[in-house]
Amino acid sequence: MTVHQPYAQFQEVIAPAAAPLRRNRGERVFDIHPAVHLMLVGTYFSFAGILCTAFMGRDLIVPAAIVAIGIASLFLTPGLWARVAPDDGLRKQSWSEFLHEGVECITGRLTAGQALAQIMVLPGLMVCLAMVFAIVKATL
Repeated sequence: MTVHQPYAQFQEVIAPAAAPLRRNRGERVFDIHPAVHLMLVGTYFSFAGILCTAFMGRDLIVPAAIVAIGIASLFLTPGLWARVAPDDGLRKQSWSEFLHEGVECITGRLTAGQALAQIMVLPGLMVCLAMVFAIVKATL
């Protein structure tokens, strides 16, 4: 059964959070550290590389090249787009600062581990799936 809850009861729950602390540091265009961007590129190329290694044949050279070009364009386009945006002239967060401070997002502050977990879970699962497919192929 459902029970009606008055809207006033949820006012304090849905009240906007306090404004995030602004540090004397510039923001990146996509709010993602370039090292994390490179991690994503690496996992997607690992996924494609594992599958190409397991299933490659003479007839799959062109499709493998198309996949590689597609993955490269998937990550090069946002990287080039980020270079088009004007620089605010402020120092950006370094990797050690990212690991120490984490990131501020719309739902609150995340540690670096939490942010990396949210970003890297799907690509990591894709690499694991490719490894499972390669193992199954090798055992047949």
